[in-house]
Amino acid sequence: MTTVIALAKRALTACSTRDGFIAGTHHFVDLWARDSLFAAWATSDPVTVNTFFRFQRSDGAIPYRIFRRHGHVWPNFHSVQSGGFVPDGGLMAVIAATRFGKRFQHDIDKALIYYKHRFEDQLISEWFQCEWADAVLKVGKTLYTNVLYWKATGDSTIKKKINETFWNGEFFADWVDYKRQDYFASHPNMLAIVWGLATQKQAESILRFARKHCWNGWALRSNVPHYPWWRIPIQNHLVGLSDYCNGLYWLQPGILYAVSLKKTGSHREANAALRSIGEKIIEFNGVFEVYEKSGHPVRRLLYRSEEPFAWSAGLFLWAHSIIVQNKKQ
Repeated sequence: MTTVIALAKRALTACSTRDGFIAGTHHFVDLWARDSLFAAWATSDPVTVNTFFRFQRSDGAIPYRIFRRHGHVWPNFHSVQSGGFVPDGGLMAVIAATRFGKRFQHDIDKALIYYKHRFEDQLISEWFQCEWADAVLKVGKTLYTNVLYWKATGDSTIKKKINETFWNGEFFADWVDYKRQDYFASHPNMLAIVWGLATQKQAESILRFARKHCWNGWALRSNVPHYPWWRIPIQNHLVGLSDYCNGLYWLQPGILYAVSLKKTGSHREANAALRSIGEKIIEFNGVFEVYEKSGHPVRRLLYRSEEPFAWSAGLFLWAHSIIVQNKKQ
């Protein structure tokens, strides 16, 4: 995988700035917590984590996005689409910061106090377009955010409530509003396996579902079944991206799928999955944000897939270190 490693490192280097990793170099030139901090798993450099904590508010809240324009940086805590507070910035910052021992302990404690004061021992509820799949209209308790919440806190009560609220006997459901919405969201289900929230039995059940319904040989569908048209924001329909988080393929869930296979003991299958993702990166000579069902990077009239894309590049390098080099997670 020498060539693909070089391509992933090239992508990550292109997204590296004095403030840390930006999401990309064309559309997404800011630091987005989920993009930048997942990307940072591939390095031992604390600069990205440090930048997010630098903008921590006095109440402990951490931005989900840090704008970078003309040499100036400033934080954003609320969705520019819906106005709701976006909670995953602080959770991702805490998760990333724990890799550096006690260095960020004061900031971590301050952030966790914020979440505990706001949500007590309940699961996190959020407004529309405030989770990572922000091109889908979900409201209430989302699996993605609450898996992050458990990982950041290590709280066994939160783990129990996630199981009681989201587990449907086959996988963890996508979100809960007035009822449990039993869509399969691959990204948070894979995180639940990778981080150990899912038991071995649950992990095997999730992976069976993913193999049968989501894995296409080089990527994992982000959701099954498709969301109905009315759950997609009008602006996505207008620009021809109604399938942005509803049918297009992203590399991140597939990378996490490969690591999940490794974690559950399917070492050969894990290697094969990661290799096929690497071949897709090599095929188009770069790490792209999102792909058509045909396997080509998105190139439409009003939108082109971001490249380089830090999140996928960093996550691939991290997964390679675990699956191929057998390093600890």
